[in-house]
Amino acid sequence: MKPELLILITVGCMALLYVLVQARTIRRQDSRIADMGKQIEQLSSTTNAMCAGAVGVDRRVAKLERSGRDLVHRQDSLESQHTDDRPYGEAIQMVQKGATANRLMDELGISSSEAELLVMLHGMKKAG
Repeated sequence: MKPELLILITVGCMALLYVLVQARTIRRQDSRIADMGKQIEQLSSTTNAMCAGAVGVDRRVAKLERSGRDLVHRQDSLESQHTDDRPYGEAIQMVQKGATANRLMDELGISSSEAELLVMLHGMKKAG
């Protein structure tokens, strides 16, 4: 065989081998790109779900904050009212000193159920 033909066949084989290696590399890269595309879709889906959840949490937090402000306002309003009508503070002190429900009703003018409840709640502290 002529050396030129042998060189030509060798170069052709090397070129064919190079093309096959490149084709294999391209197939691997295509597979990696497809896998990365799937990962991107999953991450996008997860991110969307987290954003939707965050919006729901934000709404609930805002609602709880409004409720908290309303409760604080109501408590402030109740505390600012005159307590002369229902002298519970004085009644509690009397119960802690041993007063009976009848004495609370007589001296403070509170109802029997209120007096009995105060004695049950605050009289236990003294006993316990």
